Order: sequence, then C-alpha cells, then structure tokens
Amino acid sequence: SSDLSRKAFWIKCSRLPPRFASKMAKSKNHTGHNQIYKNHRNGIKKTRRPRQMSMRGMNCRFIRNQAFAKRGMKCTPEEKEERLAAQKAAQKRIEEKKKVEKEQRLKELQK
Repeated sequence: SSDLSRKAFWIKCSRLPPRFASKMAKSKNHTGHNQIYKNHRNGIKKTRRPRQMSMRGMNCRFIRNQAFAKRGMKCTPEEKEERLAAQKAAQKRIEEKKKVEKEQRLKELQK
C-alpha cells in the first residue's frame, strides 16, 4: 500500500504546475528555542579577570630581562635607604647641571 501511495503522490505532483512539482518540504536545520532559558538558569556571569597578566605572546627577551631586574631590586632595608640617598644625590646633580646650562644659554642669548 505504501508503494501505491507513493505512485499516487507522484501522479498528483505531475499534474501540478512545474514550480510546485520539484519542491519538497525542507527539514529544520537550527533553532534557538529554549537556549536563552537554559543560559539564564545559572545566570550569565562576567568572566573572571586574571590576577596577573599572562606573559604569553610577549617578547621573551623582555620577560627574561624583567625577571633579572626584579631579582636585582631585592634588598635589605639598609640597602634600600642607601639607594634612595644615592638617587636623591644624583637628582640634585642633574638639577644643578640643568641650572648651569640654562644660565649659559641665557648669557649666549643676551650677547
């Protein structure tokens, strides 16, 4: 009987105009039904930010140098005070040098 029903279908289709004869029912490929509900069941959460930025993709030579620099900065409180004093002294020398250069430029401009 299924064979007869198929024949009857094709005979019926052959009587239809050509634009209907070739078209068959399309099957559903995708649906978003229920997806929003499922996503919101546990709530949509913000992604967690990493505590420390990843070094992946960075210049490996820079990372290596950064590690050595961090190790070089480790020191005792006494050494830290000595370094601060040396920095302040160097800053004073630079400021005095700039002041002298500025005075020389002003003298040259006045001539």
